[in-house]
Amino acid sequence: MCFGCLGVLILATSGFATEVPPLLEAKLTSKDELRGTFEQTKTTAEGEKYVMRGFYHLRPGLDFTWKTLDPFETVFHATKEKYTYSNEDESVTRLLKDMPSSERFTSLSEGDLSVFFKVFDALYKEENGRFFIKAKPKVRDLKVALERVEVEGTTDNWTLKAYFPNKTTFEIEFKDEIQ
Repeated sequence: MCFGCLGVLILATSGFATEVPPLLEAKLTSKDELRGTFEQTKTTAEGEKYVMRGFYHLRPGLDFTWKTLDPFETVFHATKEKYTYSNEDESVTRLLKDMPSSERFTSLSEGDLSVFFKVFDALYKEENGRFFIKAKPKVRDLKVALERVEVEGTTDNWTLKAYFPNKTTFEIEFKDEIQ
């Protein structure tokens, strides 16, 4: 999840993105730990809303944790080699290399941000200290699953919206802890 979310942030400064803008590059390549909270809202095509809240913790080069606290507890924890998803009923561990398109996530996690530009066409804008991103997948496997992504905010308080072909949307508000 983290790598996908971080991948969405990788864009250039005007027109279709071809390189990472300095504002986002500094955030994405930072070696500092990152902690914060999120609120995720899933909206179905019928307008039903489901809200989840929790926290995230990224230790660059080591691991990533995404923990949902409300409405129930779940944990997604990934290292460079494997990931584990657990809830009150089960715990599943898999190798990252066995995930579909895992090479994209591996590249991003190793700091190779160019992979984003291979799979998305994106527009980027900065205004009054905020950034705005609109991205559409350009590779077939993503086009089938994802219509577009929009991101806006500041580097420590931002919102990601993902739109899917079945008219479902996910909106995730991220608020980093200021250290």
